[in-house]
Formats: sequence, structure tokens, C-alpha cells
Amino acid sequence: MANITRTITITGKVLRILPPKEVEVGDETKKVVDLIIADEFDYKRVSCWDEKAELVIHGDIKAGDVLRIENARIPDAARAGSGKRVNAGKYTRITGISANIAPLNRAPAQRLTVLAVARPEHGRVCIAGIGGNGEWIRPQGVYEHDVFCAGAGAGTGGANFKNLCISKIYVDAWRGRRPRKEDRFFVYADGVERELSEGEKRDFLERNVDGSVDEVFKRGRSLGLIKPRILHVYEEPAGKKAGKGKGYEQYIRFNFKDSSGRTYRRWSCRCDEFYKTWNELKKKHRWTYGLRMLRYLRKNDTYLAVGLTYTDYGIGRLEYGAYPMIVGVHIMPQM
Repeated sequence: MANITRTITITGKVLRILPPKEVEVGDETKKVVDLIIADEFDYKRVSCWDEKAELVIHGDIKAGDVLRIENARIPDAARAGSGKRVNAGKYTRITGISANIAPLNRAPAQRLTVLAVARPEHGRVCIAGIGGNGEWIRPQGVYEHDVFCAGAGAGTGGANFKNLCISKIYVDAWRGRRPRKEDRFFVYADGVERELSEGEKRDFLERNVDGSVDEVFKRGRSLGLIKPRILHVYEEPAGKKAGKGKGYEQYIRFNFKDSSGRTYRRWSCRCDEFYKTWNELKKKHRWTYGLRMLRYLRKNDTYLAVGLTYTDYGIGRLEYGAYPMIVGVHIMPQM
């Protein structure tokens, strides 16, 4: 039986525009831009191809626009899966309309207490935290413009995500490659709702701290929170290979001993906020900033949010099946 092309009409508000990409189709290279479009109940990920992609690239379609998309094609993979993805190509008609839509107003939201906002890598940002049900969540597909969104999160510098703040987010199952237990597809963030008080921060960290690194990574998780003794914190040059395409001059590494007494060395730190603190101290105390930082970390209670990279690098004999790193640094005054 011949395949029947199914089409759909979508009306919704553009919540996010993902970065343009190029896709090889046979002997051709085609431009594609994905839009996250939602009505009050649900969202669609609309892949705009060729001339439709140009409309987005040239600003004819912008975040915040309300669109009616007619004759969008449902790909075969989407029919068998979630049905969230559709294609807007040559025969699709896209029209801007005037309509009052409260996107995802009736969709379930998560309240994510953020424990990690990493430095951008190739435009992407690793976000991680704990949801209202107590489970770790790592939204996938978060870009720089999703984090630093002007007007979002009053009093938080226009951020959708900030450490030890509660963000209202919408996520879905992650259907990409190399899934980890905590991975979710990032649909949209509705800003920071509030920052935890100092007392709430300490209570939250103590309530969610894990006993050791092994307790996190050897029990099926790829994210956790530890309270170690910091032995050494230092920076090293990124190097030509490590720094290619990232634009960073240095990387910060930690040596520490966790609560089990085991020592871990040379763990890479990706916490964006900690890099800012480190560089400010470096400007003020050019020759002694490393010792000052170590003293500061030891003087206070230091919590590290730790995570694992993807697990299919093809490198054997990795203890946890992947490379561990520090994705969030949280420092609280000792009681």
C-alpha cells in the first residue's frame, strides 16, 4: 500500500526559535529552522524548510508571533512517536493572525529548583535541577538566548534560569540519541518565579545532598549533589584542541574528597557563575587569587552539583561509563 501523506493545520504562538541548521537530503543541502509553537493545551515543533526557513532567518517570523500554519506535513517518524514534530515546506501556507492565545496555559508545568547553569558550549547551555516531585531534571536543547531572555524573571537580571531559584518550565520526554535518566526535551521557560531565601537555600541543599559520588553514579543517575572537602582548585589553559570553537582561554578544575573519604582529581568545572566569581577575584588579586579561593571554599560549606557527559564516546574503561564534571558550585556560610 502506498504511503499517504498526512497534513495538519496548526494555530499557535511562537515560543522559541531554534538556531538554523543545514541538513543533507540526497545530494542537496537544505536549510532548516525549528519553531516551538503552542496553543493553550500543547505544543508542536515545526521544522521550516528552504524558503520557509528563510522567512524565519530574515525576521519575517519572530518569537511572539501568532501563526496559522496550513498543510504542514506529519513525518512518518512522528506518526509512530509523539506526533509533536511537523514539517513546513513548499506546499505549507504560513499566515500571521491576530488572536489572543495564552500558550500552554492549560498544560502541566514543572517548578524546577535550578542547581546548574553551565557555561555555553557551541551555543548550548547545560541546565539541571530538581523538580517539584524531587526528581533531577536536565532540560535538553537549551540555548543561550533561552537562558538570558530579556524581561523574564523580574529581579533576576532577565534570566529564565538562575542558581537556587525556582523556574517555571515545560518539558517533554527526550527522544533524542544517547538518553540519560534525567534528560527531558526543553519546550519553554516562563521565567524565574522566585529566588530561595538564604534559609531555604541551605535547607534545600542539605535535604538533597548525596552521600558520595558513588552513591550518585553507581545507582543509575547521571546528576547529583555532594558536599566534599575541597583540596585544590586551579585553572589551566584550554589548549588548542580543547578550546576549538568554544572561545574559552582557561578551564577550572577541582581536586576534592567526598564524604566516603575517596579523593577525586582534575574534575572540570562548568559552572558559569563560579567562573565569574573566579575571574573577579583574579582581577583584584592577581598573584594570590587561587589561594584566596581555596580558603573561601574551605571556610564555607561548599556543595557541588555533579553530572556525567554522554556515554557513547567509544572510550572503554571509564569508571562511570562517561566523564564526570562539576556543573554547579554552591557556597553557603557555615552555621
